[in-house]
Amino acid sequence: MRNHGLIFCSVLLMAMVFFPGCITQDTGYTGSSPAPQGANGTSPVGNIHLPFAAPTPQVVYITVTVPVPVQATVTAPVPSPASAGTVCNATILPAADIRVTGTVYGLATAPEAGIDEIRFTMGLDSCSPALDLTKVQIVFSVPGTFPVTLTHGTRTSTGFFTTKTGTARVTSVDPGEQVEITFFVAPVTAGATMNIGVKLPGGATVPIQKTAPARISATNVLS
Repeated sequence: MRNHGLIFCSVLLMAMVFFPGCITQDTGYTGSSPAPQGANGTSPVGNIHLPFAAPTPQVVYITVTVPVPVQATVTAPVPSPASAGTVCNATILPAADIRVTGTVYGLATAPEAGIDEIRFTMGLDSCSPALDLTKVQIVFSVPGTFPVTLTHGTRTSTGFFTTKTGTARVTSVDPGEQVEITFFVAPVTAGATMNIGVKLPGGATVPIQKTAPARISATNVLS
């Protein structure tokens, strides 16, 4: 038994001497150097972490010049809207729509006594309603006398006036037409001022003021 223990110790000692030499001589590499090892047996390169900054994005602006064709400005004439004509909506005749046209005459049967007849022509505006002459009144006066009101009649007198167009007697006047008015008055002496008011049916009055000439004749132009 003791011999067996000695043999086992001898074999164990020989194994310890022989096997490390074989391991040292047979490395398993053929002429190339082994890669360096780290402390834990890993490659030191694999454990190096270098901080790489992410690249900053850059915005690049590119200016492109595009030629724009010049457009010619054409001025076209704008046609004027066609005139639709004058629209008349008046229902009441104002004083501004009727006026004296031409000359106011003063006639004298006996010039030495004065003027005893008045004659003038009035025209109606084209945009006015027709005028009923039978509803018109004329107020005549001179300084120092009472006004006299005359109405439309078929004969001329100091209380009635007559109306005619040309040689025809009329009782109304249409827009754009004219009418001659004639009436008698008490004799008006030379240089006297006469006030004539034509009162229209709507209430408006057309005032007319005239003066007799310094010398009375058969036919006189009143100023």
